[in-house]
Amino acid sequence: MGGERLEPGATGRLRGRAREALHCALGSPPLSTCEAIAMRRLSGLLLLAVLLPHTALAKAAPGPGQARAAALQAALDQWAARPGHHGVSAAVIWADGREWVGAAGHEDSSSAMRPEHLLPLASITKTMTGAVILQLAEERRLSLDDSVSRWLGTRPNLAPGVTIRQLLNHTSGVGSYDGGALIRARADRRHVFTADELIAALPAPQFTPGERTLYTNSAFVILARVAEHVTGQPMHRLLRERLWAPLRLTEIFMVGHEPAPGPVPRAYSLWGHVQPLEDLSRITVGHGAGAVYASARAVARWGRALFGDSLLSPATQRAMRTLVPAAGNIPGESGAGLGIRGYDFGGRRQLGHSGGSPFGSSLMLYDPDRRITVAVLTNQATGADHFVLAPALLELASAP
Repeated sequence: MGGERLEPGATGRLRGRAREALHCALGSPPLSTCEAIAMRRLSGLLLLAVLLPHTALAKAAPGPGQARAAALQAALDQWAARPGHHGVSAAVIWADGREWVGAAGHEDSSSAMRPEHLLPLASITKTMTGAVILQLAEERRLSLDDSVSRWLGTRPNLAPGVTIRQLLNHTSGVGSYDGGALIRARADRRHVFTADELIAALPAPQFTPGERTLYTNSAFVILARVAEHVTGQPMHRLLRERLWAPLRLTEIFMVGHEPAPGPVPRAYSLWGHVQPLEDLSRITVGHGAGAVYASARAVARWGRALFGDSLLSPATQRAMRTLVPAAGNIPGESGAGLGIRGYDFGGRRQLGHSGGSPFGSSLMLYDPDRRITVAVLTNQATGADHFVLAPALLELASAP
């Protein structure tokens, strides 16, 4: 198998790190050990949990090396072992293009989670909607400082002075529509929501545009509608033609608008153990803010492209990475950029985005210093500990 060579003893060191974190989770090691781990890893967050049967084998080609692949898979297995954890798929891509994908846990009592499973990106979708907008700005088809009213006219509860830039970095003051109320009012699980339906349900603005940061799905539904208006194309086609096709991402789709290109596993949702695609309304109510499903491999490749030099110009990259203060509702978040978030897990700088939906939880991280990308997708709405697992995988992937 191809991949890097690890010096003698590397396998033991990587596995030893996983064991240290596990002992801390159980509360059994000397305090100094846990303090050292906390300082050099996640500033007090537990890194890993424990083990569960029905683990899918990791795929490690083109390889990071057998020892590192084994350590990464062990971390997934340990996550899956913890009571209350169900299924997870993860991927890592290094600066030189090496990839690792793995899975652990289950979609139900008889079926293991697999790397090819398509899982909810939830709000990671926002990075894609944001990228389309940034591309249109590069093409001078719109300006980030345009008011949204230039493109969408006057809309109830949408302040005319709100700019596209403010929507991208969550400083617009736009209120969050009540997706649950919309779903209940529609009472049709097969209904596919449009951006206009969701925008019509906006509540009153929360504050004057630019005053502070407030995370909202509404902003990215509005941005999706702006992109549709500017181009005359539906959002799912913009995502596929502008982003996914050029990057050769095939394990990805926008729910409600395209057929699934692979298996979508059952989810442990807020309403029980269900098949998500039987409830289109609860997915499509996210639209450009959260309606994309994909494999972890596709998400990691997307993150690598987004933060690399193949998709956006250096000037746009700098603008995208300029952070305003964090809204304060997301673990590890250090600020909001244009369609992205900053993080500081383990005392290091990362970029990316997280996601949470009724059918799964997700986190994509990119280390700009080491140029390593990590994606973690799960099939459970709550208790996924994705803010623990993804940074742990990033550290294992970064280890010498």
